Amino acid sequence: MNFVEDLRLFLYLKILRNFMYFKEKDETEYSINILPMIDIIFAILSFFIISSLYLTKIDTIKVNLPKSSTAVREQNKPQIITIDNNENIYFNSREISLTNMSSIIRTNIENLEEPIVILRADTSVKHGFIVNLLDELRKIENLKIGISTEKQLSGL
Repeated sequence: MNFVEDLRLFLYLKILRNFMYFKEKDETEYSINILPMIDIIFAILSFFIISSLYLTKIDTIKVNLPKSSTAVREQNKPQIITIDNNENIYFNSREISLTNMSSIIRTNIENLEEPIVILRADTSVKHGFIVNLLDELRKIENLKIGISTEKQLSGL
């Protein structure tokens, strides 16, 4: 080999080496950083957990229900009549009177196969008022009536 060929080979290898070096240096590695994604998922999850807690309220009228050791939860979707400690009557969270109660309930249960009305009465409501209300409810045909209580823990 002569000097020119050696020089050509040397330059070729040097260029090739530099080219490979720059090639490695210019290559960028792409990656997905999932840490911000995890933060977003936890924020969405906590939003759904907190918002679902507000969906479980049955009725907003505060009553002090009597306790019963034999209380059973009703499986069908009942209509709820609530009587607070001032003897105000509420049907599905709207205040109604004893005189127009049966007509309002009839219109709300006419499309139901097994109409069920649950009576939620405060413990301080007089027994005579409850009897009058039950009397009005019994005038409605094919209506099942239940009285809501809180489950009493055994041993208390």
